[in-house]
Amino acid sequence: MQQFVHQQSRALSQDEMERFVKGHSYGRLGLCFEDEPYVVPVAYGYEQGKIYFHSAREGKKLDFIRKNDRVCFQIDEWQKGWASVICYGKAVLREDAEVKKKCFEILTRQELSEEHLQNVKACIGIIQIEEMTGRCSANFSFECGG
Repeated sequence: MQQFVHQQSRALSQDEMERFVKGHSYGRLGLCFEDEPYVVPVAYGYEQGKIYFHSAREGKKLDFIRKNDRVCFQIDEWQKGWASVICYGKAVLREDAEVKKKCFEILTRQELSEEHLQNVKACIGIIQIEEMTGRCSANFSFECGG
């Protein structure tokens, strides 16, 4: 019979969590309305305590956020060891050109033309992080991506 050994882990410092969130571009957005949880993977960008993501203008994700703006956002890595960060906060939805510009520049690391932005049919979600928690395995290496 195979035995499983629980691997040693440690809490991440605030600096390590920030570096980890900045160093990745995909995470899972956790939402809940009434008694129905919903988790969806999204591409994201991080800047100054805020997570930016984009979405179609309609859909379950936006319906849930409009009904309950409390969200969590989880990022993990499982390569040389493992690490995970969960961010808690409130999400706001915006469609104005200024926020679209900022979001897509953070995501693509390129400046986009006004003409291009006018053609973007997207809603931007911004999570203002209120709390962040994180753990990693004792053998996790931040050179991997954090």
